[in-house]
Amino acid sequence: MTRITARLLLLMCIALIATAVAQAQGDPHAAETARVNALVKSGNQKMHDGDFDGAIADFTEAIKIDKVFPDYVQGGPYLNRGLALEKKGDLDAALADFNKAIKLQSNNVYAYQNRAGLHEKRKEVDEAIADYSKAIKLNSKFPFAYRARGLLLLKQGKDAEADADFAKYLQLYPDGKDSLDKEIQKVKDERARKP
Repeated sequence: MTRITARLLLLMCIALIATAVAQAQGDPHAAETARVNALVKSGNQKMHDGDFDGAIADFTEAIKIDKVFPDYVQGGPYLNRGLALEKKGDLDAALADFNKAIKLQSNNVYAYQNRAGLHEKRKEVDEAIADYSKAIKLNSKFPFAYRARGLLLLKQGKDAEADADFAKYLQLYPDGKDSLDKEIQKVKDERARKP
């Protein structure tokens, strides 16, 4: 399962739980909640199928409907749309959506993780490391931020710091050892080729 697929499934589960809780509490916005959840599910499927424009349209509609909810609930569709925009190659718009998601949900580990990955694509290493560090601060048991930050640190020649991140990653996710070893070797090979 890819990192993005796992995140999308988690976001869908969160949305479904929120719907169930809202309906159980007699939510006056139950219809809106159901509509947003349907749009998020549809958008996630479209993104999985490679229909990024369709996914973006679904998430945009969910954002419009979400305005009836408190800010802390509204971040999810921005995060999803940001992922679709990133996949489509619109990195500036994706960054704007990740920033909005973080503004609405400042404790969302996945928003920082995704924005960090986007910063990597944009060659903004310091910003990426800062976002991975923030994700770790928010959830010290989130292994993938350690892995990603460690690889960036290794590329910078900060081997001791990278090794500490890799150790923590493997402590939290031992099944990732083979994949990590290949990535570490790839970075070391790239470093050896540089003058």
